[in-house]
Amino acid sequence: MVAVFVVLALAAVATLVAALSRAAPPEPPPSLEEQVREFTPRLDPRGPYRPPDAGERDALVGAVSTLVGSGSDAAARGVLESAGFTVGVTRSAVGVEYLVARSDPASPRSWGLIAVPIGRAPRLIVEVPHPNADYDTENVGLAVLAAAPDSIYLQAGAHRRADDERADVAHQEDSLFHALAVHLSSRLRLPQLQLHGFGERDDLDADIVLGGGPDDPAPPVRALADRLEDAGLDVCTAWDGACSELEGRTNVQGRAAALLDLPFAHVEMSVSTRSDPEKVAHALATLGS
Repeated sequence: MVAVFVVLALAAVATLVAALSRAAPPEPPPSLEEQVREFTPRLDPRGPYRPPDAGERDALVGAVSTLVGSGSDAAARGVLESAGFTVGVTRSAVGVEYLVARSDPASPRSWGLIAVPIGRAPRLIVEVPHPNADYDTENVGLAVLAAAPDSIYLQAGAHRRADDERADVAHQEDSLFHALAVHLSSRLRLPQLQLHGFGERDDLDADIVLGGGPDDPAPPVRALADRLEDAGLDVCTAWDGACSELEGRTNVQGRAAALLDLPFAHVEMSVSTRSDPEKVAHALATLGS
């Protein structure tokens, strides 16, 4: 009888092992695009926000800088996680691996979503400073990333109007967004492509307003204007005249880039342009070429 029980027990174990071996593999994490599109609608004008203090900014900038390229430094990932970021590796729709760090929109430390390509030297920073305010700019950013996957993606972590507009990272120098944009562009000598959107206007008949910072733009930004026009877009260039006060000359990342002698493209897009990201994405991606 004992022998029978032993045989039955062994058979049960073998059955269990076989079942486990046939079990479905774990579900992959959400793609980069899925994470961005889940994150963005959660940003609310009444949401919590406070800028990081100097120590927090320095620590987080150092951590992200360390993770550019490999994404595998445990200590750097720990710095982000201790500041409330969710950190993990995922793939984009075109199959490129990224390390993604996302802050919590329900926390005052709502500081951003950052994606850095793994195993690739970045050639461009794609920036979305006004998510869920300049609608669909994140979709254009993702389309640019698909066209230029060796790029860093940087998105604000709060609605621009949160905390009495202190969360408007395009005009606040104390944000993590600004600190990362300046540090990464200067350290890696990268151009910045910053995406904005405007609504229907009676005083502007253009698909895009392109600015290059407070002064004359760098040559790559001038070349970008030509490529956008070649793509069939009507472009108002800030250096050729007034563009309904959408030129972006007061943008703090643009001012910092001018001091560093680095290309900075401030791209204001119409509603129809943002609704067709692929039409504009390939031209915008050439800024990093």
